[in-house]
Amino acid sequence: MIAESVAGLAAGVAVGVVLQRGQLCFHSAIAGTYHSHFLLARGWALGVALGSVGLAVLFVLPGTDGLNRGLAFTPVANVVGGLTIGVGMAVALSCTSGLFYKLGEGMLGAVVGLAGWATGELVARQLPDLPGPTLLPSGDGGTLPGVLGLPRLVVAAAVLAAVALWLWQRPGDDRPQHRWQWGWRTLGVGLGAALTAGWVLAAVGGVSFGPSSVGAVSSIASGSPKYWLIAFLVGITAGGLLAARTAGGWWVRGEQPVRYLQLAIGGALLGAGGWIAGGCNLGHGLSGVAQLNISSAVVVASMVAGVGATRAAQRTMSAQRATQPS
Repeated sequence: MIAESVAGLAAGVAVGVVLQRGQLCFHSAIAGTYHSHFLLARGWALGVALGSVGLAVLFVLPGTDGLNRGLAFTPVANVVGGLTIGVGMAVALSCTSGLFYKLGEGMLGAVVGLAGWATGELVARQLPDLPGPTLLPSGDGGTLPGVLGLPRLVVAAAVLAAVALWLWQRPGDDRPQHRWQWGWRTLGVGLGAALTAGWVLAAVGGVSFGPSSVGAVSSIASGSPKYWLIAFLVGITAGGLLAARTAGGWWVRGEQPVRYLQLAIGGALLGAGGWIAGGCNLGHGLSGVAQLNISSAVVVASMVAGVGATRAAQRTMSAQRATQPS
């Protein structure tokens, strides 16, 4: 238990530092693309591409047989869960990992969001599983290399080359908002390194999956705590605190009253959506995409759609209120 917790804490601190220094909230990354701001999206793309190569190498090393090789593709659950996460992001103006690292940098309202997230997961686990087929199995069969019948390292290298080409052709001039914030290149390299290290530390801790958040609350409720996962999430907050206090971004702050309601509702949707989808913005959007899972690509696309649809609905309602006579 101690070794498992220490490994999880170390992985969480590494991820928390990178997220805070890069200000990588998945909601901000997605919402930014709708306004042609691609700094965070570029950093994420480079990070998961580098991570896919790192995991491909890791999976062939001795002693890693217990690591999960891929997630099953259950399209109904993946799409519904991904859309729910996207809606939750747009309402809370944050993702799950964002709430953890922002708490570390002083956002007190994150406590409300995380309470909603925990409640959402606990409620969703009581619901029956969504109907629908499992089109691809867990393990290598659920990944792009498995579908193509190619070695994982070959496909990962091709993905990295494609991402590098895209970044080279469309470098952009996105500049960080803060003087201490990393640019997309540093963010991408740091994210890839922290992601790979997180999976290495998962193997060290004797668990099967790397950076994620789904299942931590449920494991406590069931009386069988997942110590690595719980320590990992605590570590994200600690990493956010460490980065904010040493480099910049430390700001203890409250929220406007309406924001607490948004955080509670949005957090609940994040927790429920993560449980339904079988992974959160980290489990699918970071670890899962780096695993080259078909399911994770679908969940991420559904998250993007959920954020976009919710933002469009919010704009429509705002316009309607503005045209109503006072």
